[in-house]
Amino acid sequence: MDQIDYFYSILNNYNIGKISSITSQESGTKNKSCEIWIEGRKKYFLREKDSSTTVLKDLEYDHSLMEYFSSNEIVTPSPVSNLNGETITEFSGNYYELTKYIDGKPFIRDSEEHLMIAGRDLGRFHLIGAGFQRDYSKPFGRIDPPGPARDVFNDLFTNDNSKSEFPELEYILYELDLIENDLTDEIYRSLPQVLIHGDFHPGNVKYIDGSLAFFDLDWVSIQPRLQDLAYGILFFASDRRENIDPSDIYSLTASCTLSIKKSLEFISAYNSIIQLESKEFHYLPYFIKIAWICCRADGSKKVPTNDRKTYIKKDILIPIESVDELTDELRKNFNIY
Repeated sequence: MDQIDYFYSILNNYNIGKISSITSQESGTKNKSCEIWIEGRKKYFLREKDSSTTVLKDLEYDHSLMEYFSSNEIVTPSPVSNLNGETITEFSGNYYELTKYIDGKPFIRDSEEHLMIAGRDLGRFHLIGAGFQRDYSKPFGRIDPPGPARDVFNDLFTNDNSKSEFPELEYILYELDLIENDLTDEIYRSLPQVLIHGDFHPGNVKYIDGSLAFFDLDWVSIQPRLQDLAYGILFFASDRRENIDPSDIYSLTASCTLSIKKSLEFISAYNSIIQLESKEFHYLPYFIKIAWICCRADGSKKVPTNDRKTYIKKDILIPIESVDELTDELRKNFNIY
């Protein structure tokens, strides 16, 4: 059975009308996905969830969250029920979810309007997410802990020869030690906790009529909101040579220069919805640095083995070197002393 026929077999479990075509989608994971066309228009999106790595209760949680956000004016995909009235379909050993297709525009890196919408609607996501109630919550630990990132770097550069090719390694390890010592698990959990998106970058949003639509809620969990804000500064408020192609790990994790002007606009838009506390400005640089280092460490597992060292080294210090200057300006602008 080819892939398109496979998708048709799954879609037989739904009453969605006559399918005119199916378009298979490439993704950065082994999970299959496709767009479903009805009467010549894209109407639905089917996504596979590997049962060996997906916790069914987590998936049920995500679907409840989608429905909650959709009913509270946060745009997210809306799960479609199958013929049994369930939003999760089990087929050939895996789980599948069908959602209504949401059309929209991608993030444009030099658009002030897009930047402000990203900050404002992230604030709305956090504010409205506080009202979501469910007995079950995802058992996620700390996102982007420094230990596993350190292991990646040490494993890649285990001998003196490889370390000499990467003089920046010592500085990266120093920063990881600093983060581990200053942003302990206790402090991490003492910071304001909200329901965060957990993977807030341009590949997981679309712009629709002046609002942000949020996709891929797999990493939604209760965490410090600084996690999402750090991603926002790195991916939405930084200066880049080219627009991000989310399907290309090299493009998604390309080095960037942090922009004071754009970051001020992004944080101001967020603050118009929900105010940051003064202590959060102190810990924001740690979140930005560890988010960036982990982006490269995690990304190195997705590139060809013979390119991992070159990939992880390329311009890695550029974002880190400007973090302290950026956060100093943020504190001055928001009168945090």
